[in-house]
Amino acid sequence: MTSLRCAQSGVVRGCCLLIVLVVAVLGASAFIADRALAAPSLGATPAGPDHGESEAAIALTLGAQLAAELLAQPDGVVTLSEHDLTVLARAHNPHPNSLRNVSARVRDGLVVVEAEHPYGPFTVMPVARISVALSTAASAPLIATHMVELDVGELTLPGFIRDRLVGSLAPALSVNPLFARSAAMRALRAYLECVVVAQDGVRIGVHRPGTTPQPSVCGA
Repeated sequence: MTSLRCAQSGVVRGCCLLIVLVVAVLGASAFIADRALAAPSLGATPAGPDHGESEAAIALTLGAQLAAELLAQPDGVVTLSEHDLTVLARAHNPHPNSLRNVSARVRDGLVVVEAEHPYGPFTVMPVARISVALSTAASAPLIATHMVELDVGELTLPGFIRDRLVGSLAPALSVNPLFARSAAMRALRAYLECVVVAQDGVRIGVHRPGTTPQPSVCGA
């Protein structure tokens, strides 16, 4: 009789533990779902000067601005505003059928690209946080981007998931093609000297041919 009661007690404890585990899993699932479906807190909508409504228009505007600056001084700096970055992100959207209403902002020294993505009856909002820097590793300088964080709503995805998705999302912010969209930008690409993510956007500096690069002209 005693052994029977012990066995029953063990079964009860096992059932209680199972119930606790199920409740914990359901609670964690509910928390994850709530965070993933929440709207990300990114602040005001994209702002800044409107340099054009297409990549080609932006290239023409900024190319003319840089050419004018270089006529007067050794260095020239232009700024891609949040509006411009949004235009570029939409132009290079790798999945236009599933990533909708793409927008770009500058937050905490990173470019933050946000979109709407239908997921069954819901709409989730993936958010990519991207660093932007000048790379001189290749034969010609280029603007390198690196996704440092990927969120869904208010849920930050683990690094191994982010790394698996980087390849398919990397084109979401492509700045280098801008330098192929106008004659002035093509001529100046080899003279890139600095790239900085500042409060007002992404600053890009170039120097006049035959002069020494001054990376500090982009500020911080």
